[in-house]
Amino acid sequence: MMKMKRENRISALVIGFVLCILFVAVNSCFAADGSLKRITSVGKLTIGAEGNWIPYVYNEQGTGKLTGFEVDIAKEIAKRLGVKAEFNISNKWDGVIAGLDAKRYDVVICGVNPTKERQERYAMSLPYAENPFAVVVAENNKSIKSFEDLKGKKCANSLSSTAGNIARKYGATLSDASLTQAMDLIATGRVDASVNNLTSIVEYMKERPDVKIRVAAIYKPENSYEIESSAMFRKADAELAAKANEIIKSMIADGTCYSLAEKYFGKEVADSISIYKK
Repeated sequence: MMKMKRENRISALVIGFVLCILFVAVNSCFAADGSLKRITSVGKLTIGAEGNWIPYVYNEQGTGKLTGFEVDIAKEIAKRLGVKAEFNISNKWDGVIAGLDAKRYDVVICGVNPTKERQERYAMSLPYAENPFAVVVAENNKSIKSFEDLKGKKCANSLSSTAGNIARKYGATLSDASLTQAMDLIATGRVDASVNNLTSIVEYMKERPDVKIRVAAIYKPENSYEIESSAMFRKADAELAAKANEIIKSMIADGTCYSLAEKYFGKEVADSISIYKK
């Protein structure tokens, strides 16, 4: 009888030891990756973005101050993290993604669509805005009236952008260009069209009425992520991405995202953004 009790005690100790090991192992899987501590310890969040993109990321005329919807979204996220926002601006979209991979900054906040491919490679945040796409053509172009008409045409777009991929999907060939470059190429007849962010196109047309372009068609997305905007983090920085998700959720809930959308896009556009209605 004593032997059995001793054996039971030993078994209980062994089981307890195994359970402790399992507890430590499981918790280590969910342990902090250090990305949030890295940000708070240096006191800044470094943001990568493409410039010259009105009204999202651009330099204010006269002052040269960096401003725009995405800039203010990034600043608010940094503020709620308790750190300062520092921007690293590129003149090419492809360079923005390369900079994140090379760890030149912590996050990309620049109207990034959370496509399936990006979700597989990066830690994508909850969407904080929606940005529909449109085809823009020269004012006297009568041959392009829909996205289907892009087949065999030449489009000016960033090669790795969602807009560029949409143009390819409809049979266009691409010429690498930023938004402002694309509008100039269209107006001078060097390309046929560009697929671009509708709000940016409308804003550009207001700023540059001398550039004779028009919106030919508005894109109807097959999936919501094609027009949503998310912050993009490296997969290894999951803890930072999770905290950003909490902040973005609170920014939508307290009306901050809506207020910024209304400020930069107007009330009609802000009211149309479905994620602000949930």
